[in-house]
Amino acid sequence: MKQIRWIPLLSTILISGSLLFGGWYIYRHQLMEAPLQTNIKDISHVQQAEVNWQPKQVVIKLRVSPNSDIREVVQHVYEETAKQAQQRTVDIQVINDKTSHKLEKWWSEALFPVSEAMAHQRYGDIPDKLASLAKDKGVKVQTEMDNQYVYVTVKDDEGNSKVVLLPLQGQPMGVWPNAKSDDGVA
Repeated sequence: MKQIRWIPLLSTILISGSLLFGGWYIYRHQLMEAPLQTNIKDISHVQQAEVNWQPKQVVIKLRVSPNSDIREVVQHVYEETAKQAQQRTVDIQVINDKTSHKLEKWWSEALFPVSEAMAHQRYGDIPDKLASLAKDKGVKVQTEMDNQYVYVTVKDDEGNSKVVLLPLQGQPMGVWPNAKSDDGVA
C-alpha cells in the first residue's frame, strides 16, 4: 500500500481552489460589475455609483445631483442593469449626503402618513399629505410615481435635499432603519 504524499496533494488543492475562485472573482468583477458601474456612472446626473453583485440581487448605491429627475435616473439604471442582472433583483439606494437636520426631522414627521398611504396602497394621497405637511415649514416637496417606486424629493431653502424611493412592491416601511416585519404572525 502506498503512502499518501500530503504536501503535493494539499498544494494541488490550494492552487486549484485559488485558480477556480480567483478566476470567478476576476470574471465577475471585470466583466460584470465594472462595466455596469461604468455604464451607470455615465448616466447624466449620476455623481457616484457603487455596484454590489450578490447571488440573488444587485445592490446599487447612487449619489445624484440635487436638481436631477430621480425617476428618469432610476429608469436608466434599470435599463442598464436589466442587460446583466438576469434573475437577480435590483435594489437601488440613494445616498443622501446633501440632507440637513431640518429635512430629516420633517421626514420623520411625514413618515407616518406616508407609511399609512403605502400600506393601504393609496398612492394618490401621498402628494397631498406631503404638501400639507410642508406648508409653512420652508420645505418644498416633489413626488413622482412609476410602476416600481413612489419618488419623493424634499428640498429646503438652504439648498439641501433628500431623495426617498418608496417601493410599490416590497417590504413594509419601518420607522427605524433595522425594523423587521412580523410576516409569520397571524
